[in-house]
Amino acid sequence: MKRKYILIYIVAAALFTASCRKFLDQTPVSTPTDATTWQADGDANTGVAACYSLIRAAFNASIGYYAYGDLASGEFSSSDQPDFQKVIDFNLGAGVASTATDNPLLKLRLWTPFFTAIAQSNRAISFITAMPVTVFNGTSDAEKLAQKNKYLGEAYFTRAFCYFTMARIWGDVPLVLENSDATAAQQYARSPQTDVLKQVIKDVNLAIQYLNWKDSGSSDRSVRADKGAAYALLAHIYAWMGDYPACNTACDAIINSGSYSLMPAASFMDIYKGQSQESIFEIAQNTLAEGYNANVYYTLASQTLTAPYLNNTVPVWHVNNSLVQSLYSDTADVRLKKGFIIVKNGTTSFYECVKYTNIQTVNNNTALKVALNNIVIFRLADIILLKAEALSAGHTANYAAALSLVNAVRSARNARPLAGVSGTAVVQAVTDERGRELFLEGHRTFDLIRLERITKQQQFDNVTPGEFAAGKTYWPIDPNLFLNNSKIIQTPFWIGKVN
Repeated sequence: MKRKYILIYIVAAALFTASCRKFLDQTPVSTPTDATTWQADGDANTGVAACYSLIRAAFNASIGYYAYGDLASGEFSSSDQPDFQKVIDFNLGAGVASTATDNPLLKLRLWTPFFTAIAQSNRAISFITAMPVTVFNGTSDAEKLAQKNKYLGEAYFTRAFCYFTMARIWGDVPLVLENSDATAAQQYARSPQTDVLKQVIKDVNLAIQYLNWKDSGSSDRSVRADKGAAYALLAHIYAWMGDYPACNTACDAIINSGSYSLMPAASFMDIYKGQSQESIFEIAQNTLAEGYNANVYYTLASQTLTAPYLNNTVPVWHVNNSLVQSLYSDTADVRLKKGFIIVKNGTTSFYECVKYTNIQTVNNNTALKVALNNIVIFRLADIILLKAEALSAGHTANYAAALSLVNAVRSARNARPLAGVSGTAVVQAVTDERGRELFLEGHRTFDLIRLERITKQQQFDNVTPGEFAAGKTYWPIDPNLFLNNSKIIQTPFWIGKVN
């Protein structure tokens, strides 16, 4: 029976191509075939694959992963595209015609793609749980059970990951955990963020229980969840909640596992090609089957790159030159030397972030250039620096240990160690280091939100302390979502402010 959650618009049918062969390009298991599928190991694998593919679609909609995590953080000073400029200005409630379905601001205010992914995770959890152990691959009952649990762990991880992503973007969101006919006609109100995060932690702990550590020999390493990915998600959840002792514990599980190592400076840019020794979790799109046409306007490549990668003269999103110069004062830092170039338009110079330049021309057709960079979600340097944040921002701060972790990352990047930093100034130093290490990687907006909570000092040019306290950094939802669900209300700060 085909289900339609009234709170969302199900648009998954257009998201995939049937010819894809990679794990993350399996088409989602559609509800009309639920009764005849979910019979064998391959069905479970396909069902889980759809969860990841739908997450990728959600992040690529209007460049969402980077728009939410970077564009409003000060990394970019302006955009030649007016709707993305509104994001930079935190003018998130600007008017958009409901008929302008391709408008990026409208798309960014819709949580629809994330609920589509959550619905698939719910489906996978429900049906894989009901499948007998005997249908899974393995030479023994124990191996078959482990295989079943692996799929379940991935389904719980993807659901938790989507809900945590939504909680950081919108705050309170509807909490839908069922996969039954009863949910088909039900309208859902927004659940408090605290309740959502409690469920997210529950799901992540199940994922940790079911999943193994990284299999370094697997072609799917890092692009599907394992125990390391689950611990990384848990660490970020606890950091967002301000529970730094628990964050520190989760970080230690990853660091002490021995499964990951920092990339050497000479190979730093290989991180963005995907599946490096440093990577913990990524969304795969580094093959022709998974990548996107870089010439399409609403893509990261089209907004941030110029010649020789694309035909743009200057980037559409203008990197904040002052921030780059402030963050990267050490010119030997490989993150500056390899991560940026300077482009000129007349007498005006622009920094251009070139982390995502793995672009391939297909059949010598310059109109078809495919961007082949994975979306790097979690990596070891991120977790080391998150541990440093936990050590410096917790109630029993250990500033020296935090600074030691910062300098370990700096050493791997050919940057001089920080000196003369002590006390509460270490908290700012950690956030600055995360800014250097994770520029345009979907973290800085959320890093600055956490920092302002800790220091009570304004971090966003277009969000006053009063507006911050009132919740301006949480996104509004688009008025279109109210049409079929009378129970949801606007994000509190944005009530009466969305045109």
